[in-house]
Amino acid sequence: MANREVERFLETYRRLEAAAGTLMPRDYRGSVIARLLRMPKFAPYREELDCCREVRNLLTHEVRIEGAPAVLPGDTMCGFLEKLIRLIENPPRVSARMTPRAALIVADESTPVREMMERMHERDLSRVPILDGAGRVRGMFSTDTVFLATLHGIAVTPDTRMAELDAYLALDAAAISSYRFVGADLTVDEAENLFSHAYDKKRKLRALLVTEHGSLSEALMGILTPYDILGAE
Repeated sequence: MANREVERFLETYRRLEAAAGTLMPRDYRGSVIARLLRMPKFAPYREELDCCREVRNLLTHEVRIEGAPAVLPGDTMCGFLEKLIRLIENPPRVSARMTPRAALIVADESTPVREMMERMHERDLSRVPILDGAGRVRGMFSTDTVFLATLHGIAVTPDTRMAELDAYLALDAAAISSYRFVGADLTVDEAENLFSHAYDKKRKLRALLVTEHGSLSEALMGILTPYDILGAE
């Protein structure tokens, strides 16, 4: 029984090494698990993974006490390794982290501006998407929209509709150039890289607009912000 448990653990560990190898640079020659331990993505699992590595080293070197393995890995430890393998082989997608369309507050061209501002204030929101009849994003309304409209002499009254602010809602407007369309199959890691790259370039990427294939001609499925990324595991 002990030998079967040891072999099962070592085989699962080897599978983790193989999976981790796919994340490494092609010319990487060091320990893939040691490199995995240094990756920020795996920081929540660092202590447990380091323990598994120590156990693997003991078992590989056949350290025994009175003829028995020095440690005997069980189901929990193998289950943990399986979890990491799944995380590498099937990384979480933005579709699992985004705020779905059904949970979003949205507007259309006929929505009263003041009414939407009140709803945004109640929910502590800074922006909402403007959708057409097919659910496609046609613009973004934010606090910047009202500021720019007022700056250019447009009075926002209780009767003002979103259509009247069209010039400040368009997707190519400078004020909202900090949004990007992505496909639902994009991984959370890839999304994080998009936010990080924009930050490194001193640009503001406020949110990712998620559609099925990342096209503005498709219906909005959800929105992903940097705060959603912070909650990813």
